[in-house]
Parts: sequence; C-alpha cells; structure tokens
Amino acid sequence: MLITFDSKLLSSCHINFLFGAGVNGKAFPQLNGFKKTNEFLSKQLGISVDDFEKSLDSLSEDKKREAIECFKEEFEKYANEIVFSSKSIKNIESMFVCFNNLVGKSENRTKTTKQVNIYSLNYDSIIEKVLQDNGFLVNVVSSTNIDNHNKFFNLIGYNSDIQTFVPTYLISKLHGDINNPILPGVEKYDQILMANKFEILFKMKEKLSRFNSVLFVIGYSGHDEHINRMINECVTCGLTVYWFKFSKDDKIPETLIGKVFDIENDGEDDTTDLCKRMVEKLWIKSLEE
Repeated sequence: MLITFDSKLLSSCHINFLFGAGVNGKAFPQLNGFKKTNEFLSKQLGISVDDFEKSLDSLSEDKKREAIECFKEEFEKYANEIVFSSKSIKNIESMFVCFNNLVGKSENRTKTTKQVNIYSLNYDSIIEKVLQDNGFLVNVVSSTNIDNHNKFFNLIGYNSDIQTFVPTYLISKLHGDINNPILPGVEKYDQILMANKFEILFKMKEKLSRFNSVLFVIGYSGHDEHINRMINECVTCGLTVYWFKFSKDDKIPETLIGKVFDIENDGEDDTTDLCKRMVEKLWIKSLEE
C-alpha cells in the first residue's frame, strides 16, 4: 500500500524522530562493519559472529573489556574518517532542510510544535553537526551532560526581530555518546535505567505521549525492547508513527505490526532521501494551495 503523509497533521503536529545506525547510510558503518572488533570476537569464540551483542555477552569479563576497548578505538577511527560531503550525509541535510521549512513556515503551528525532538541510538555526532552547519538552533542532551543541559528539554528559540518562535532541535542520545556510552551487550538494558539515562527516556515518553504527535523512525532495527514498548504505549495515547524500512526484508517488531505506517524503500537509496522526497511533495503542495 502506498503511504503518504497527512498534510494537515504534519502542518500542526509535534514532530519527533527516532534514529538508529541506519540513518547514516554509508557514511558510518553499522556494528557488522566493525571488522577489527568482529574479528576479535570471532577469534575468542571460535565461531563467526552473526549477532554482535550476543557474541559480546558470551565473553568472560576480561575479554569483554578488551572487546569494548577494541570497539571504542575502532569507533573513533571511523569517526575521524567521516566524509561530510558524502551522499548519505547530504541526504540527511536535505531532509532536515525540508522539515525546517515545514516547521518554520506552517502558519498554524503553536509555540511547542516549533520544537523538533530527535532521539538517537547512535554515539556519533553526525546529526548535530549537520544541523549546526545549516545554522539551525540545536541542543544535545546525553547522560554525559544532562545535569547541565536538562534545561533544553523545553527550550524553544525566539527571534525578537520578527517576534516569532523559530524551529528548535533537541537531540537526545538514548545510548549515551562515545564519552559515556551504553556499550553493546545485554547489560545495556540495565545501564539504561541508571538515573541520567532513565530521565532521558522518561522525557521521551512524555513528549511522544502529547496530543498530535508524530514519530519518524529511520535506520532503527527494532531490536531494543525498551524502545519498542515505549512506542507501543505512546501509540495507545494517539502517537502516529511512520516507520521507514530500508528494504522489504526489514521487519517491524511484532508488538507494533498494524499499529504503525510502515514505509518500504527500494533499497537503492537512503531512507532519509525517501523521507525528504515525501516531505518535499507535501511542502510544495501546501505552497500551491
């Protein structure tokens, strides 16, 4: 079934994003692309690595720490090699330019709907750099800085020259950042309940449960049961979810089947580009009207 965005809904709703590793397209590797770390895991276990997290949890505590250090070193290497002019990152940029137009120029938006919430499961800083480089107002909250940055949860920018509220982006890093990460492994589900991380999740549920809220899910595998449960609970409160699948083989979590709009990509381009094109059509249509 062909899914299209509801123009009336998007012109006035609270806009939210949930990003997994796939949002970066080819600009940054997913876990199965961490060659050195996967080779270490395979050598220790004597088998090929099909599931990164389960393989990590199978190690002794000493070897697990070695694997985590290997992962962090490899992560930093890839982070230093990011090409911000790459097609995948340009697709992210184009998508946000479209949303910024939608949020900034829709006449029937209230003050609170000027804030766009981005919930990221990634450690990298690609999204925040893209937004900052485009001159958008963006704040970042993670377990590392929440004590000083919790004021940003409800902060919305105001342009005093034209006396209007402006699009304001809040990035909440659900799994921390590379300075204070919730590292791969089952234990991350225990760590996420620690005070700082729990507060971010609590705020996420609060935002997604608001009347007239929409969530765009991009690049997320659906393997985090805490996140799935939260989305399910928020859907019962009226949350509308557009779930982008990179290919037909991608699966929606069983608990969410029939409760979200699943959008299939052709697998040839980034899902961010597909989302951008869908918003662009909506924006052009609204201008014509």
